[in-house]
Amino acid sequence: MFGRLWNLVRGFFGLFVSGLEKANPRAMLEAEVLAFQEAVGQYNTNLAKQAGMVERLREQIKRQKKELDNLTARVTANYAAKNMEEAGRAALAAKQLKSDLTENEAQLVSADEMYRNLNRQRDVYVKEAQRRIEAIKQKLSKAEMAESQAKLAEIASATAFNLSGTGANLERLESNLDERIADASGKARVAQDSMKSGGWVMKEEEQKALEAQALNEFAASMGLPGAKVTEPAAAAEPKDMGPTEGVKA
Repeated sequence: MFGRLWNLVRGFFGLFVSGLEKANPRAMLEAEVLAFQEAVGQYNTNLAKQAGMVERLREQIKRQKKELDNLTARVTANYAAKNMEEAGRAALAAKQLKSDLTENEAQLVSADEMYRNLNRQRDVYVKEAQRRIEAIKQKLSKAEMAESQAKLAEIASATAFNLSGTGANLERLESNLDERIADASGKARVAQDSMKSGGWVMKEEEQKALEAQALNEFAASMGLPGAKVTEPAAAAEPKDMGPTEGVKA
């Protein structure tokens, strides 16, 4: 009974988590990136420990080789001096040290090889994880873009454009602007026509005639060559009033 209930709760929880993952893929990706960085950090810590062990073995082997050389020299010197007891103790110590040295050298080879393998494994894992993360980022961007385009398409297809509303308003606005343009053009046409045939043309001709007459009169009075003498107009004759009657006293 409790097992079935636990399976049911676990199933509901799994559906809930799956729903959150689908609804927030970017948040899930960020969480995975953080987990990846933590895993790489922990891996590097363990790799550093392995590298430290390799270095300790290498230093220990160096010391053992130096000590083995010293023991070899002691054995040789005591053997030459016929000091067999001291030579024997030194020879036994050298033998044990040589055995330890051989074992440490084998362990060093194994530890160094393990370190190199772990290092290569880390590099392969990091490159593969980075490749997958970048691929997921690109897919996420494509998915978001596709969803945005789909929403715009849905909005465009679901929107009912009212031709008697916005369309009619735009049409009236355009008609009003055309009317204003026509009125302004008409006023400009009337003004131009009045300038071409208006009374100011006659006034300009009269002004030029008066100026020419004044110039001729001035030239004639000054005796300038080419002057045209304008005859004064004859005085109007008085009208015949009939025979004059005497004035009675």
